[in-house]
Amino acid sequence: MSRDAVDGVATPVRFASLTDATERDLRALNAVLFPVRYGDAFYDDCRRAGGCTQLAYAMDERGSGSATTTTMTLAGAIACRLEMNAASDGAKLYIMTLGVYAGRRDGKIGSRLLTHALNVASRDAFVKEAYLHVQTNNFQAFEFYERFGFEKGEVVKNYYKRIEPPDAVILRRDLGASWTERELEGVTFDEDAA
Repeated sequence: MSRDAVDGVATPVRFASLTDATERDLRALNAVLFPVRYGDAFYDDCRRAGGCTQLAYAMDERGSGSATTTTMTLAGAIACRLEMNAASDGAKLYIMTLGVYAGRRDGKIGSRLLTHALNVASRDAFVKEAYLHVQTNNFQAFEFYERFGFEKGEVVKNYYKRIEPPDAVILRRDLGASWTERELEGVTFDEDAA
């Protein structure tokens, strides 16, 4: 049974970086949640983004008393890449995907994944901003990212090739002085994830 947020309590999770061992889990999540098949280059970019790309494993307890066991089940992930800006005087964090399995969406997992990625990116003074594309009819995503200070930018016509509507809005957020690193509740880290 899933331990999602009850009365505002976040699901306990363990964050893990993208490795050979966790890549299979990220590929499976992406295949279920997104209408795009991502190739090897996508996962190579995710690895190069270091600690910004994270997988969140929910800690589920089964049984009772001394027979209680804890299992780790993938609940969600954020996949990022780093890009040079147009002037080549800084970098941008591009959020390629952020997804949480439907049964886990009330546990604040997506919020903590995004917060962690922004925290990590903001520690590098060379990374100036974060941005992503959102399908024009995804109002829930607009609300979610606006809570983190993202602002709507230009509309890119025909950004998506196989889904309707095909247009995307670019959302951007400055990572300079306006981002203050935030604490994450209910998160433990694999040694390579922090």
